[in-house]
Amino acid sequence: MNKDLLFSYTRIHALPFLLWALVSTGFSLSGKEPEQTWRSLIEKHAECVTWVSVTVRVEVSTGGRSMPAQEQKLEALGTVISKDGLTVLSLNTVDPTSNILSRLRNPGASVQVKYTEVLILMKDGTEVPAKLLLKDIDLDLAFVLPIADSIEIQDGINFSPVPTTKKTTKNSLQVLDEVVSVSKLGRNLYRQSTLRRGWVNAVIEKPRKYFVIENIGLGTPIFSRFGEWLGVVVYKMDRGRPSGVVTLPSDDILEIAEQVRSRNQ
Repeated sequence: MNKDLLFSYTRIHALPFLLWALVSTGFSLSGKEPEQTWRSLIEKHAECVTWVSVTVRVEVSTGGRSMPAQEQKLEALGTVISKDGLTVLSLNTVDPTSNILSRLRNPGASVQVKYTEVLILMKDGTEVPAKLLLKDIDLDLAFVLPIADSIEIQDGINFSPVPTTKKTTKNSLQVLDEVVSVSKLGRNLYRQSTLRRGWVNAVIEKPRKYFVIENIGLGTPIFSRFGEWLGVVVYKMDRGRPSGVVTLPSDDILEIAEQVRSRNQ
């Protein structure tokens, strides 16, 4: 075979392999690597994740006896999903019911949780009073909303909701795809914003869509390599108890949020 023809043949047939190699190693054909996208994400949208503080009064009854009520203060991460501060959390991070029942191991036990204080903790240290709008035990979701007539809101507190885009890769997400979660450290580390890189272990389609993703934290938003919001991390519930950590797709979160708003108008 002519050397020029052989060279052309080799170059043409090697091109698909080269493109595959570039994509599989994380190189974007647009010239923008995911690290750049993710760093930009945390620079512009770090405050879409916030700490939420709740104070709960817990009343437990078991074996026909009522235990003395106890008060607990809990903090958990949530994802801000709208400009008015509507925030979604993993219910089990702010509701000790399932944890208490698992320790009691008494099918007749009863746990009542009353929320006496809910606060959204802002970056500057401001504590914004909020109310619990909905607890969805089956999906492990809790929605909290700032109290509109609070002094803090009147003083011009602004919330930074999770960024959304029309384009979506949720339907094409595959096993081993890299993703990232935006999170925050605890109070002892000054609530510093962080990125946690993870990867998809499984995509569950039925009976409800979930992503099983490694190295993520409850209540935090997950983003694709293109910076698209994929969902929020919650527990997969089984008979009222946590059975695994999953990511509930953002479409489901927003649909439930609309239902929450319609019920509370």
